[in-house]
Amino acid sequence: MPADRPSSRTPDLAVSDSRAQLAVDVASPAALIKTFAATTAVLVVALLVLMQATGGGQSFTTETLRRQHISRQAELIPAFDVTLGNGQRSTLKAVLAPGGKVWLVDFVYIRCQTLCLSLGSVYQQLQAQIEARGLQGKVGLLSISFDPANDSPAALADYAKRMGMNPQIWQIATLTQWQDRRRLLDAFGIMVLPAPLGEFEHNAALHVVSSDAMLTQIMDYADYEAALNMAASMAQAMPVAGRGPSAGVP
Repeated sequence: MPADRPSSRTPDLAVSDSRAQLAVDVASPAALIKTFAATTAVLVVALLVLMQATGGGQSFTTETLRRQHISRQAELIPAFDVTLGNGQRSTLKAVLAPGGKVWLVDFVYIRCQTLCLSLGSVYQQLQAQIEARGLQGKVGLLSISFDPANDSPAALADYAKRMGMNPQIWQIATLTQWQDRRRLLDAFGIMVLPAPLGEFEHNAALHVVSSDAMLTQIMDYADYEAALNMAASMAQAMPVAGRGPSAGVP
């Protein structure tokens, strides 16, 4: 018989044995436990971050988080310079302060042909209810444009005319400084995204604001009657002294 010779398959078998041993090592209990522990740690950290970012899992949007935060603790609105429909420059605080009113504040831009029209309709109904209930000296409506580059005083005045604003109840203003827009939107929890044709997509809400510029509640604009009742109740609880004609009216 011929003498035994090394098989030409021996190197392949050695490689296969090495791979098999590696698979055994990877699949060993110690390795599996280590991998599982590492994966679990990553998942736990991710879950904690998610829970913190969503208010304990109660919310997955910035807007809802802002509403929840304000419902727990009112916040002072930062100072902003604004321009009224008659071209007069003022501050947001000065517009809110006179008469001790409680205000319902919303955000619009004049060129908007969708959501802002709905908000305008809601404010027209609110204005009618304020007049019917004799709340003119207690509750005010304020629309703020977040598009000062396009919403000039003339555009604001035209919008006020189209909406049939009673200046003793409903006012409109825009930011004097474009650079303030981000701070303003963040203060109220408004999200604005660019849209085709130079327009914007934005969320809508009614912001209940006291005369001392405290943001006390954020409500869906579909709940405008509840928002009006809340504002009326807050105004009723405020001291009567100091109330007077509204200042800073366009």
